[in-house]
Amino acid sequence: MIEPARVYAVTLAAGLARRFGADKLAAPCGDGTVLDAALAPLEPFEWLGRGLVAGENRSMPGLTVIANHAPERGMGHSLSLAAGAADKARADYLLVMLGDMPRISPATITRLLNACPDRTDGLAACQPVNAAPGPPALFGRGWFGRLQSADGDRGARGWLRDPANGAALVRLPAEEALDIDTPADLEAMRGLA
Repeated sequence: MIEPARVYAVTLAAGLARRFGADKLAAPCGDGTVLDAALAPLEPFEWLGRGLVAGENRSMPGLTVIANHAPERGMGHSLSLAAGAADKARADYLLVMLGDMPRISPATITRLLNACPDRTDGLAACQPVNAAPGPPALFGRGWFGRLQSADGDRGARGWLRDPANGAALVRLPAEEALDIDTPADLEAMRGLA
């Protein structure tokens, strides 16, 4: 198992939410907001550090806010900022979470930590049934340079999907794979609770 104390855990929360039409991360979800729910599965672990890539107007107690001044550059830019923060923190691994995935469980994070090969090019990602692998994802230090060059909306998808990179894949239950892109997505998720 990759020890959480070697991992810098970052939640990407700088999207423009165009399809939602408002700040989707501040939308009510359970006892808090969508972002609160997305951050909750990280709480049981003792991480090396925790960051939040976000626009200038967001802050969260206990998290280092990594300001994304150009969210229009897409998820890849947020990912590059996250990798830079993990590198600066001298982390062995970077855990990437998404702020609009409020149903991820601590058990899934544990499975990801258990599945990732313990080496500098270690790579592990979650994979929903009948879908491509994606976040949550864990990247060894050897990936940080490539991640810092990421840009656009693709992020690390190509690297996670390429069998040559040897990503360990963790099954992501359908109920955890839900992400909130539209108000209808949020209503559908609330209906499952």
